[in-house]
Amino acid sequence: MQARLPPGYGLISFDTIDSTMDEARRQAAQGAAGPLWIVAKQQTKGRGRRSRAWESGTGNLLCTLLINPGVAAPEAAKLSFLTALCVGETLDHFLGTASRIQLKWPNDVLLVGRKTAGILLESVSGSGGVITWLAIGIGINLSQHPEAAPAMPGVSSAWPATSLRAAGVEPPPSPQAALEVLAVRFDAWLTRWRQQGFAPVKEAWLARAARVGEAIEVRLDKETLPGIFTALDESGALVLTLADKTVRLISAGDVFFPEQN
Repeated sequence: MQARLPPGYGLISFDTIDSTMDEARRQAAQGAAGPLWIVAKQQTKGRGRRSRAWESGTGNLLCTLLINPGVAAPEAAKLSFLTALCVGETLDHFLGTASRIQLKWPNDVLLVGRKTAGILLESVSGSGGVITWLAIGIGINLSQHPEAAPAMPGVSSAWPATSLRAAGVEPPPSPQAALEVLAVRFDAWLTRWRQQGFAPVKEAWLARAARVGEAIEVRLDKETLPGIFTALDESGALVLTLADKTVRLISAGDVFFPEQN
């Protein structure tokens, strides 16, 4: 049975593929403009941020949405926050509560403090800086999870992972059932984003943000910054207040919590 999606969305499915992100790139090269959901039961070369490997467990949702939002890359990047909201609401649906899901900057989804989903954005820009296509990769641990999410190269700490099954949802939803909920939530939030901009997305994301107003540690390529996660700015950058009260805007990095040290 094929997943029931909102009107206007296409769907292609694979049993095994290198990665749904790679297939999105191939589809775009062939002229596909989307919106198109690409789903696979297994991936042989799944990847996350900074080209880290993403374990693709059987029974999990492995998908990419190919769209053309018609905006420049900085605006399109904000859709990572929108996507995290949609993933959070999808997990809420199957958990029956919204109290257990938090969002970790920039684009991780936590269930009882453990990573249960990851999001990856890739795009190509055309003339004038407007992107010609955007691929939003989403992996949600439904039935199984790795021992720990991959750590940064050269860093020993790894983020603990979980799945809906491990959190007590038995039986866990099928990938098709999860996709149907996710697609509806994404369509609703995308419509709102087009009409109202980033402000409502930012507000809803911050309402679920892990450790906002609390101490965190941001690990960059060449330095580690401890500070207070103060806010998001209008670009989606993390506003970090350091011990000396200076403020840093972080547009790319990895967030860890002090107790992980």
